[in-house]
Amino acid sequence: MRTLSCLAITLLFAGAIMAAETPIDKGSMIIGGTAYFMNQSGDLYESGGEALATIAIAPTVGYFVAPNIMIGGKIDFLSWSRGGISHTYWTAGPVVGYYFNLDQTRTEAKGAIYPYLLAFFMYGQESNSSGADLMAYGGQGGAMFMLSNAVGVEAGVRFQSESYKPEGADESTTGTTLMVGAGITAFLW
Repeated sequence: MRTLSCLAITLLFAGAIMAAETPIDKGSMIIGGTAYFMNQSGDLYESGGEALATIAIAPTVGYFVAPNIMIGGKIDFLSWSRGGISHTYWTAGPVVGYYFNLDQTRTEAKGAIYPYLLAFFMYGQESNSSGADLMAYGGQGGAMFMLSNAVGVEAGVRFQSESYKPEGADESTTGTTLMVGAGITAFLW
């Protein structure tokens, strides 16, 4: 019975994916990852008046619930060090996005450009001994250029507001992050 249920779910899922006419149509899935360069400022990041610069990796998985509208999840990995101090963070949370189809008469995805806007909320903890909580929310905008009917490259800008609360602390410290990044995305449609 369990095998039959799994097979039925797989067939329904596959049927929904095959019904899509573009990568951003209802029933399509998106799997991607972006690497970002960040310039972080505010009380949370500045030391001696200097902002912190670092790199982050952010994979995303989503499902198009309607044409152009994606919901999914995102995981962020961030690691940086300044002097003898190093920090590693893992955060995860939901993401919702809207992808613009600039040419609805286009018959193939290859060569198409899909501008997009995303909103997200992330929560996680520092991996080292402090166990600090990290919460972030924000948005991302950019454009994806389709290299083939299933793979695209993207470039975007991400802004987020975050709070950092070390274990046992009474208050959180806040800051903002502005990132410019590029990535690669695959579509199942």
